[in-house]
Amino acid sequence: MTFMAAGAIAWLAFAAQVPPPAAADADAGRIIFEGRGQCLSCHRIAATGGTSARDLSWIGLLRTPDKLRAAIVNPSRHSAAATLTPADVDHLVAFLRTRRTLWALSTDAPEREIAPATENAPFFNRANRDREEVPGLLISALQIRPGATVADVGSGTGYFTWRLAEQVGPKGKVYAVDVQQSMLDLTKAAVAQHKLANVEYVLADDDNPRLPERSIDLVFVAYAYHEFGDPHEMMRRIRRALKPGGRVFILEYAKESSIAPATPLHKMSFEEIRREIEPMGFAVDQLLDFLPVQHGVVFTIK
Repeated sequence: MTFMAAGAIAWLAFAAQVPPPAAADADAGRIIFEGRGQCLSCHRIAATGGTSARDLSWIGLLRTPDKLRAAIVNPSRHSAAATLTPADVDHLVAFLRTRRTLWALSTDAPEREIAPATENAPFFNRANRDREEVPGLLISALQIRPGATVADVGSGTGYFTWRLAEQVGPKGKVYAVDVQQSMLDLTKAAVAQHKLANVEYVLADDDNPRLPERSIDLVFVAYAYHEFGDPHEMMRRIRRALKPGGRVFILEYAKESSIAPATPLHKMSFEEIRREIEPMGFAVDQLLDFLPVQHGVVFTIK
């Protein structure tokens, strides 16, 4: 079974709150996957199987149920597709949705140097940014419901703030948070330009976003985590600000990319993001792998 690489459009239908599959369905899917489905002849899960197709150990973090289903029944990529019943397909989807185990992190990495807060407003407002960063698709992928409360921590020039405010609608609310008053002023101007009235502005400290406890559905941190002066204390307070079931989204330019438009100090690798945030009581819940030169990682509280 070889799974089609999903394009960015797959994420428009991503449902972050889809209930988990039933254990019995997932177990039935595992039996098919390891047996007559012949999936392990190509794919690998937990160090078992073939290597001619992608490792599926964390496919449940990457693909929607609909995209998993489409790949399974595609006869050009799965020779056994014609032999699968609709129930078989449902069970395979259930099993693959439970595959959410990322690789173990190394323990001997050097400590990351914290970047200073940037004041480069022209960079944030560059003309080609929409093409480079697909902001509409990114926000759609996060499935933010109307009426939600979102905190844009590190709002900068408001590039994402007004988009988030439009997404949550007039019954929702966005906290625009930044440690620089000059950036909050630019955020206010961007929000005013789009005639939105559901944004509250918060001047934060290096170690405190100054958000109400248990009030936030999604904390959105775009290109700002790497500048947190005290990441551990900041994330501790962000965790306290989340409602039950709340999420944290981290967006950073990928250190692994040579064309990402940032200096190494203002990039982070995926391993750095995981290594710092997971021990703070968070678990990876969703990966936005369609982003061109960024890491987009959704965390939930463990």
